[in-house]
Amino acid sequence: MMWHIIGILAFVVIYNIWRYNHDDDNPVETDTSDNNQIIETHTEEAINTRQLALNTIERIGSEPKYTEEGRIQFEYQGVVFLMEAADDCMFVNLIWPWCHSLSKFDIDEFARVRQVVNDINARGTASVFYGITDSDDVAVHIKKNFLLVPQIPDLEDYMKLMLETFFRTARTLNLEIEKCRLHECER
Repeated sequence: MMWHIIGILAFVVIYNIWRYNHDDDNPVETDTSDNNQIIETHTEEAINTRQLALNTIERIGSEPKYTEEGRIQFEYQGVVFLMEAADDCMFVNLIWPWCHSLSKFDIDEFARVRQVVNDINARGTASVFYGITDSDDVAVHIKKNFLLVPQIPDLEDYMKLMLETFFRTARTLNLEIEKCRLHECER
């Protein structure tokens, strides 16, 4: 039994060494249709994630701007979004800040919001979180982390779909808070 395991491990190591030594960084496409000439084509330079995000935001009809912290800020359907995109990462963070707010002195409302936020985070695709500000408010934010690469077909519709999850989550948040209020009134 031990020899089987050693044999499998040796095969995996040899295969990975072979694959490492035979990988080509610049794939070559050959076309022998015209007088047996070989035409080399190199893959396009990969666009970085930050530039891809900026291009996609512009194509959905928004105007991206940079914030002081280096985030991308844009407005979509009357809502201001913040995007964090790094060139060395294929994922972006999209945030809807201040989608809901309440007074930190309203204990009942804070309990409702906390319960609804926990429920949404347990079953939703977007993360909802809250934080206490310098003023007397508690700000509720929605955040989503998603893949953004040029290989995704129809990036504009993909981005619109990601943005739609924010609107659905905000509707769910407000609806569930109102349901909690009504449920408390029935008691």
